[in-house]
Amino acid sequence: MDRQNYQMTDSRNVFCRFFYILVMLHKIMHSHFTDWNNKRKRKALGAGIYALTILPELLLLNGTLFAAAGQDGYVHLESDCQKVVFYGVSVLALLLMVIPWGFLDDKKIRKEVRQELRERPRYWKRAMVIYIAAIVALVVAVNIAFPYL
Repeated sequence: MDRQNYQMTDSRNVFCRFFYILVMLHKIMHSHFTDWNNKRKRKALGAGIYALTILPELLLLNGTLFAAAGQDGYVHLESDCQKVVFYGVSVLALLLMVIPWGFLDDKKIRKEVRQELRERPRYWKRAMVIYIAAIVALVVAVNIAFPYL
């Protein structure tokens, strides 16, 4: 490993490491769907790659909206705790949806993803499973706790 990777594991760079993992997970999903689209030779699906990449975040946003919806189907935020949870999780989902906007150079991203997957394939598989499991757990927790806030 080079000097940069040692710096990323330093305790003072935990915040940077967290965002590196988030961006890399989105790059892996984007690269996977791009490769899948290129194998099928359908360029019309190219615009839908972004939508496929942000599926976990859409689940988070829709799950939060489902938790906040009242009996009539509209969002009624009655307490300050409900407002904090609703807006906090919604903004988190929207911020995570912004990450794939920067993936303009597909070839460069796919090369980087292939190199990372070649070096540590099990690490990224586990990270992907944990990321999706954390989003599902957050949606379940918000849906369970929201009426009691």
